[in-house]
Amino acid sequence: MKDIYYQVTGQGFPVVFLHGNGEDHHIFDQAVNLLSKQYQCICIDSRYHGRSVHAGELSYQQMCQDVMAVMDELNITAYDVIGFSDGGIVSLMLGMQDSRLKHIISIGANTKPRYIKRFYRLTFYLQMICLAIFSIYQKKARLTFRLYKLMLTQPQIEYKQLQQIHVPVLVLAGEFDMIDAKDTNHIGESLPYGIVKIIQHGNHFLLRDAFQETVKEISLFLEACHQEENYECMSSSTIEDR
Repeated sequence: MKDIYYQVTGQGFPVVFLHGNGEDHHIFDQAVNLLSKQYQCICIDSRYHGRSVHAGELSYQQMCQDVMAVMDELNITAYDVIGFSDGGIVSLMLGMQDSRLKHIISIGANTKPRYIKRFYRLTFYLQMICLAIFSIYQKKARLTFRLYKLMLTQPQIEYKQLQQIHVPVLVLAGEFDMIDAKDTNHIGESLPYGIVKIIQHGNHFLLRDAFQETVKEISLFLEACHQEENYECMSSSTIEDR
């Protein structure tokens, strides 16, 4: 895709990596170094981030559509997704919209802006006030302002909508995450096949500050999901042979 930058590493079942607000695909470098030994890792720079286009609509729904367009371009018929923060939100939205998605790992996602803890929301609003001044003459400040506005106005996901996701979902969050634990737990409870795992002593940035524990949970979840699928395929083959 000309507009959306992505990088493909490794071979195996495709796993898409979606980063958070103000980041790019490099936040997954360490994880990809490990997971690319078993999976085809597709790291995407979201719209208005990294090397992707800085134009068009800035919304989680547009990011969702961009991911599906990349899957179309790569002719991928089945894939998993690992999303962090904004990427975790997009991963849940993909689960409601793309039947090709088979397993989801959503890290630090929220269903509504109000579930960002009050201290962090206040900090973001104060930063937006400062950015508004610099936005008059600085392009980078204008972009950062818009990115803050995005996470303070979106998403608007209802818990009942999550019931549409009929694939296994691992919901990860830190013990001291910036996302309210009630929202994290409600997400897990609303998902038909959801599992919530809280990383002890972890914050929002699990892949940075609690890497070993986080990548262990990711690896175990993916291995369990794919082993189960392989077992079902073998069972079907055995029944057909009989």
